[in-house]
Amino acid sequence: MASGHAPRMEEVRRLIDGELCGHVEQRDGSWLAHVVFGAELGCHPTRADAVAQVLSEGLASLSERWTLRRNDGAFDEVVCIQEATPQSVTVAVGFYSMPGVLTITASEIAAGEWSMRRQAP
Repeated sequence: MASGHAPRMEEVRRLIDGELCGHVEQRDGSWLAHVVFGAELGCHPTRADAVAQVLSEGLASLSERWTLRRNDGAFDEVVCIQEATPQSVTVAVGFYSMPGVLTITASEIAAGEWSMRRQAP
């Protein structure tokens, strides 16, 4: 990627039905795999490896628990994803999916205001 250009996320869709599973992005010589709303799944040496992770884990990972962190240190909680789109993610705060949801936009994740990581199985 040339200096001064914004990263470009490429959609990854299942061949069988066209369902959006996530995105891949080349950054600093590596390929990043992302879920549909932009949180990172993993870092890979090749585009093919990143695409493979998105196809195998992208949608399934949305049913797992994640850690939502406000990167200024004011918030760090386990969350359950309620709804995910390319523009935003809505989460229930806590270990179980219960009332009290937050919606975080993909642009807030991309800007580094918030980060989300899957909980270890």
